[in-house]
Amino acid sequence: MLDDDETPLINRDDLSHTYVIANGKGGVGKTTLASNFAGLVAADGGRVLLVDVNGQGNVGRDLGYRNTAIDDEGEAFYEALRTGRPLTPVRDPKRAGLDVVVGGHHIGAAPDMLNATYRLQAHRQALALAVCLAPIAPEYDLVVLDSAPENPPLQQLALSAARWMIAPTRSDNASITDGLGSISRQVQLVRRSVNPDLQLLGVVLYATGSASKQIHRNARQWITEELGTDAYLLDTIVRYSEAVGQDARRHGQLIHELEEAVASNPSFWDLRAGRSTGTVVSTTSASVAEDLATLAREILTRANDEEAA
Repeated sequence: MLDDDETPLINRDDLSHTYVIANGKGGVGKTTLASNFAGLVAADGGRVLLVDVNGQGNVGRDLGYRNTAIDDEGEAFYEALRTGRPLTPVRDPKRAGLDVVVGGHHIGAAPDMLNATYRLQAHRQALALAVCLAPIAPEYDLVVLDSAPENPPLQQLALSAARWMIAPTRSDNASITDGLGSISRQVQLVRRSVNPDLQLLGVVLYATGSASKQIHRNARQWITEELGTDAYLLDTIVRYSEAVGQDARRHGQLIHELEEAVASNPSFWDLRAGRSTGTVVSTTSASVAEDLATLAREILTRANDEEAA
């Protein structure tokens, strides 16, 4: 519960291009969406910051820097939260225009540290990320926060620093009722207490068949029951492909980057004859990459329309 205490001043204009990808349930595509959204905008010439607000540090798997020199498992991020100093992002060594604030197990310990550092100051604890992010956010065209599932204190850190929230969800009732319902309650709490600018921008159906019309109708009904409207449901659906997800993390590549790897796939005849030991990348990556690119455009267009309204 966020109680009443002294709240630091945050210039919310500095955070107006900050998007949090959030859901109360794991396994619904948050990190995949956060990493690919950030990477697509950077590949298109934008200057982008991706912040891994997660003790698992899975952004490092998506971008391919896990267990490299820049992977401090969230130690620098933790220190910024502890001291209130501006975040110090690192440059993604493979992607121009993309900077990262690395997460990992140190961030998993951040809520206990903040509770001890700002004892009885629940607002200051929740705003710790906003305090560290606001001074550097204007340097970027887009800031994307990947949030932790089933961890309200870390969720509150991310939600308190964001202007917009995108909620990916699978199409089953449990993902919508438990995950979307849980994060919606966190959004209401954060809006009331420390961040009235936070707005749910859209809900994304993730990892579902593009032709599964009845499944989509059911999901729309459950989302309406949970949120009171289906207006938040985005048009773009990210289709399901387990092979693409596995390939992306195995290669440390974003899904649109896998398309180049597909062109280098060994032929079936060479594989059969033992003339190649090359890794075969799923050709479905092009379809999923198209979904994610369409989704990125829809997210940015909707945010622009909301700002103009």
